[in-house]
Amino acid sequence: MMNERVKRYFENPRKIKAIEPMKGYKLLITFDNGELKKYDMTNDLTGVSSVLKDETKFNSVFLNDIGNVAWNIDENIDSSVQWDNQIDLCKDMLYMESVPVQTEE
Repeated sequence: MMNERVKRYFENPRKIKAIEPMKGYKLLITFDNGELKKYDMTNDLTGVSSVLKDETKFNSVFLNDIGNVAWNIDENIDSSVQWDNQIDLCKDMLYMESVPVQTEE
């Protein structure tokens, strides 16, 4: 059974408007409702994602064609042709697992 928090989210799912890499393997994410959130990837840098321990690679983050946060493993390979060249993080998971960033008004 889906928990209530997840159920409420899917009644009005979010899209990512902007993504910015930060020091310490964190992502600053701006969502379409204006929320600014931070996601810490420190514990996610294992397996195929271990290539992101290279800060230059981590900083090459972008939004892919379906609106997820992504990285190309090899920049010389077209990820639309070779699907296993891309690491991506689901926008829904990022919204639910990230923490709000307090902004000065």
